[in-house]
Amino acid sequence: MAFIKRLVFKYRDFLTYTIFGFLASLVNIFTYWVFRHTIIWPYLLANTMAWFVANLFGFFTNKSLVFQSKYTTFGAVCREVLSFFFFRGVSFFLDNGLMIVAISFLGWQSMTAKIIDQLIVGIVNYITTRYTFRKTEQQMALRGRILRRYNAILKRGHND
Repeated sequence: MAFIKRLVFKYRDFLTYTIFGFLASLVNIFTYWVFRHTIIWPYLLANTMAWFVANLFGFFTNKSLVFQSKYTTFGAVCREVLSFFFFRGVSFFLDNGLMIVAISFLGWQSMTAKIIDQLIVGIVNYITTRYTFRKTEQQMALRGRILRRYNAILKRGHND
């Protein structure tokens, strides 16, 4: 059990990102479905709206719940928003590019393309989002010290 606790502590950011990234993908897919199949927008317009809604959701969940970036000054929050949407802009072009290839060139069904697209885009988003909400060196060092102390306590407990 202690081994599992250490793993969860060590990979907390990745595990919580996976959960909230999955939820953001669901928001993206559902929003796409509404705009594409209910309102009957063209697939690229529906995809753009889905990207925007999912990324608003993603910004706030990543900031607060995944990477636990604190709301400091207005300027700091503005920098995070700009950085987040800059990196997500990369995924926007990837997202639309994948949809164009899958639907227009390969002839896939819209929702099949969207689901596969979200798997690929989700990986890219994790990599780029880490840079937006990265912990300061002091926070990372503190987390390392806590983990070392926790491991030392566990080892002492097994030796007693």
